[in-house]
Amino acid sequence: MPLTLVIDPPEPGDWHGRLDVAEALEAAGWAGPDDGHLLRKGGAVWAVTNECDDSGLTCPNGATLDFPSDVPTVVIVAACLAAAATPST
Repeated sequence: MPLTLVIDPPEPGDWHGRLDVAEALEAAGWAGPDDGHLLRKGGAVWAVTNECDDSGLTCPNGATLDFPSDVPTVVIVAACLAAAATPST
């Protein structure tokens, strides 16, 4: 199922912090608190870690990945989808 993202740019002073990733993951069935900065699915957890748009992924097997703010959205989303599809051991 292809994911299509349409994101409005934030107003001056607003912070949307990796909203692009959050919306893609929510479209793929990830869920979390209403702010969209922490999402879970299949034992995997993705979260925005600071206001610089850094984020991280905790995999079901306990491995963790850190994504600096310059990591492309598609890379983060692909890693998250793969982690959620991998059974924990």
